[in-house]
Amino acid sequence: MASVAGSPDAVERFGAAAQVAAEMDLVLARMARDIDVQSDVPGGGLAKHHGFRSAADLVASTMGTHKAEAVRLIEVGRALEERERGGTPDPGPDPDEPNPDDPDPDDPEDNDPPDPPDPQPTPQAKPQVRYRAIVTEALDAGLISAKCGSQILVMLDSLCDEVTDEAKEEAATELVARARGLDAFAFSKIVQRFKAALDVEQHERNEAQKRQARYLKIGDNSRGMVEIRGELDPETAAPLRAAIDKMVGDQMRRSRDIPGEDLRTSDQMRADALADLARHALGCETTTALFAHASVVVRATAQDLESGTGLAEVDGCSQPISITVAHRMISSAILIPALVGSKGELLKLGRKIYPFSRAQRIALGERDGGCAKCGAPPAWAEAHHIIYWSRGGPTNLSNGALLCSHCHHVIHDQGWQIRATDTEIWFIPPATVDPTRTPWQGGRARFGTPRPWNKKVTTDGGNGSHSGTPPE
Repeated sequence: MASVAGSPDAVERFGAAAQVAAEMDLVLARMARDIDVQSDVPGGGLAKHHGFRSAADLVASTMGTHKAEAVRLIEVGRALEERERGGTPDPGPDPDEPNPDDPDPDDPEDNDPPDPPDPQPTPQAKPQVRYRAIVTEALDAGLISAKCGSQILVMLDSLCDEVTDEAKEEAATELVARARGLDAFAFSKIVQRFKAALDVEQHERNEAQKRQARYLKIGDNSRGMVEIRGELDPETAAPLRAAIDKMVGDQMRRSRDIPGEDLRTSDQMRADALADLARHALGCETTTALFAHASVVVRATAQDLESGTGLAEVDGCSQPISITVAHRMISSAILIPALVGSKGELLKLGRKIYPFSRAQRIALGERDGGCAKCGAPPAWAEAHHIIYWSRGGPTNLSNGALLCSHCHHVIHDQGWQIRATDTEIWFIPPATVDPTRTPWQGGRARFGTPRPWNKKVTTDGGNGSHSGTPPE
């Protein structure tokens, strides 16, 4: 491998600084919570004294950040406080409430001194909700960032009472495991998928609201440009997004093969792809098929499709869809239904054929979801042999991986190892990246939607569950 320019310990020093920043984040969280407590008193307390409506406004102004960031810190501080106290103490008597044992000043007959009060037990702390303890333990141990921790806490706290504490504990444990190595934005998508799986009925109600709120506006602006603005629900957006992603992915690969020929940005490619779609729909004559290998897959378990309940996924959507929507989309001719876990003989061809077949490519998509390493959309990923075909590697699922161009080059240039089966895929970093060479799971088991918690979950290593150990 070629030598790396610059200071060899730059990443190590940055990692140490990042650890200090993470620890300081927890210090700020505790202090933000202290401000929150001192502001939650009659008259407005500390926040009002400094001219702010709330503790979050005061914290945000002092830090020079957004209010959402302040709310995040206060929530993390509250969870840490619960853990350090061993729970949330019962509130004492309200000083503004009258005591029935006190003499009534308006009653002249009530002059006898009251009997001495019975000894009252010291208020005991309520045990901290277990799922919150799981997250705060991970925060204290430095396993996750405060931003990721607050996302988990806020999501689990927002669930309805019908979601059991046991389900929340399982979700908290798995989310802590999935947070490793992910930035807060990428992790937020996973958190929302877990929220849908934990409360499927609420997700279906939200889905209907999104469908009702869809819109698209096209108009001229003052600069002579045409503006396109809108919001689409997942069902409406899936075919459009999958088609555009496919076209942009093809263009990016051609640009990589012929450097310097296509200088467009990815946003410009999307704009041109949308125009190409419109021209194609209007009946243009072209010798190049726009979607020679494009497919939009709707995936669900056979059990869920039969029962009509649960969740499904569709290419082009970052969030799951309900089974009702899945049934409606599967009826479209351009969408391919895929039963998770069902594999025909065609999916294992041995090494008689070099390219992965279309069926194998779809099967890899069921396991990996997109780029198995970074979670990029399926249309941006290509099927690659883990062991080169030229070196005897077979063309089957256990030797295949969906990887975007960037991750594919990183893996081969840096010397990453991949372990895969028909249902899971693991990445083992080189010692130059991680001296411990700790494996971490990729594919749908990391980035995908977990099975709904109101159904029996089987830990078969796929569909979001973690086996904990990479295959040999």
